[in-house]
Amino acid sequence: MNHPNSAYLQTLAVLAGGIIRKNFKLGMAKEWKKDETPLTATDTEINDLVLFSFRRDFPHVHVISEEGNRNVDGSEYTVYCDPVDGTIPFCMGIPVSAFCISVVKDHLPLAAVIYDPFNDRMWHATRGQGTFLGENRVHVSQHPEVKRSNICMVWWKGSNHNLHSVCEKLMDAGAKWMNPASIAYFGGLVASGEMEATLFPGPWAWETAAMHLIVEEAGGKATDLFGNPLRYGTDGKMQSCGHIISNGAVHDELIKLVAEAQNG
Repeated sequence: MNHPNSAYLQTLAVLAGGIIRKNFKLGMAKEWKKDETPLTATDTEINDLVLFSFRRDFPHVHVISEEGNRNVDGSEYTVYCDPVDGTIPFCMGIPVSAFCISVVKDHLPLAAVIYDPFNDRMWHATRGQGTFLGENRVHVSQHPEVKRSNICMVWWKGSNHNLHSVCEKLMDAGAKWMNPASIAYFGGLVASGEMEATLFPGPWAWETAAMHLIVEEAGGKATDLFGNPLRYGTDGKMQSCGHIISNGAVHDELIKLVAEAQNG
């Protein structure tokens, strides 16, 4: 096996999920990073697990993980990982977090996993083979418009694009939106048809690359905030402006809504 496949990523996700469950408790110690987001011992422990696993099993693969990288110059494959997507709710004792990982080649994701360890929900996809929740294939919703859509947005001070004005546009259009400080988990819910879209303004690809594949393989659509294709560099950043990842049916309406908010 020349690169880590979905089965390998799932095995790693189960190990990471065990660490998340073991360490999940109230009163959790945390530090603050330069971007004013928290860092816990769980983030670091899982990050170390990921780097060790790829150094042992796929030493030729470049790894970009939120809490530390393993640089392999000229590698054909890049792994993107968020050890704990949703550290903010996690360290508050709120079980809305996920382990998120993907394999990218030629700027596009090949395999991906999003794992919710609290409910043992494992979304996984391989390009061209569909998306599965456990053993069952899943599909995005067919809801056709932003009105009555369920939408997740995550942003913070210093994000590339201010989504506050987008919130007003969504409410005016009759959508239900939330900012749970965890984005990848809700990509899985879009793939399963429970939500219609996620919007994200940040530059980092740790979560977006996995969400991109998992939602597209479930029949959805993924672009940047302005409708351009998503591509991923080897520096951990997207070569685009954030993301809209949706069921496809509401995608164009969301792009228009974001453009109106930015221009208004």
